[in-house]
Amino acid sequence: MPIALSRPDLTDEEIRAAEAVLRSGWLVYGKENRSLEEELAAACGVRYAATVSSGTAALHLVMLALEAELVRDAPAQQPVPVLVPALTFPATANVLHFLRHPCQVWLGDIDPETLCLPSETLLRWLSAGRGPCMLVHQFGCPATLPPRVLDAPDLLRLLISDAACAIGVPAAMKGRAVCLSFHPRKLLTTGEGGAVLTDDAALFERVRALRAHGLAANPGQEVMALASPGLNYRLGEIGAAVGRVQLRRLPAIVARHAELAALYRSLLADLPLTLQAAAPTRIDQTFAVGLPAGVDRQAVRRDLLDRGIETQIASYGLHRLAAYQNSPVFGPTEASPPTLAVADRVHDRGLALPLHTALSDADVRTVCEALKRAL
Repeated sequence: MPIALSRPDLTDEEIRAAEAVLRSGWLVYGKENRSLEEELAAACGVRYAATVSSGTAALHLVMLALEAELVRDAPAQQPVPVLVPALTFPATANVLHFLRHPCQVWLGDIDPETLCLPSETLLRWLSAGRGPCMLVHQFGCPATLPPRVLDAPDLLRLLISDAACAIGVPAAMKGRAVCLSFHPRKLLTTGEGGAVLTDDAALFERVRALRAHGLAANPGQEVMALASPGLNYRLGEIGAAVGRVQLRRLPAIVARHAELAALYRSLLADLPLTLQAAAPTRIDQTFAVGLPAGVDRQAVRRDLLDRGIETQIASYGLHRLAAYQNSPVFGPTEASPPTLAVADRVHDRGLALPLHTALSDADVRTVCEALKRAL
């Protein structure tokens, strides 16, 4: 594809780091992972970081680690209510299907500017104490947290941040736990991989045990302790070594994405598109636009593809996906009256344009000219 949607920013330094691990003969969790965890925690301003095999694994492990607490606080025999934004990649809600105690997903519509859950929705949900909220920081834009939530530890304990697109954004590093993804479309990649960030020591220890079959150190004993069954969600050493190099290079990658996004905004300003607003608190992991009403998105994508330009839909309205229609896991929408109008609009009209460090300024101009012709 002459102009790909995404391409990981990998250099000879990452290749040398991966080669060193291969030559060492130690490929499973080891010193590279431990070093990456320390460096991630320091870079993100948290006490603990646990590397895992994917961003989905991070979300699943956090919810598994908190499950006993959530069930304890829920009414007897009732599903645990969990607030999820109606617009998100399906993984955010998918993990709630794979818990031992049933959950009921409540969908909240999104803010048209940030594409995240609105601050008033968050405050209303968390103050009511119904259950946790899985807060997605969409495309690198952090959700706005009300001061009342930030100043209330008991409310923050109910907040799980899906910051898969927002590594390096301080405003997104809030809540009981923060889940990262290191997929190749993300700003920092290890291939497949992710991490759980937290200041909660007990949660950190539960996540570490659950990611490694449930096994934990057993001082004075020959065998490790198995407090509860777990899974194998560990990140390999090759990925961790690559991730350490990526973390050092992250500021330069973020800066180049910002330059390209600024160029997009400038070149597309005269078109009837909904553009993501620039903001000092965000990073540009994805550059998505909203097409005008009545425009055939599929036809636009085909036209761009014929010109060698790869695109993708921006994100998913969960309530519009076949797997979740009439699903017993899905409960009511959070708002009253129930409406998911903004999520519907982005689901139908959102378009992600190429954005990665291999793009030149000339490539961005080519994309913009092609989009103008397609429209």
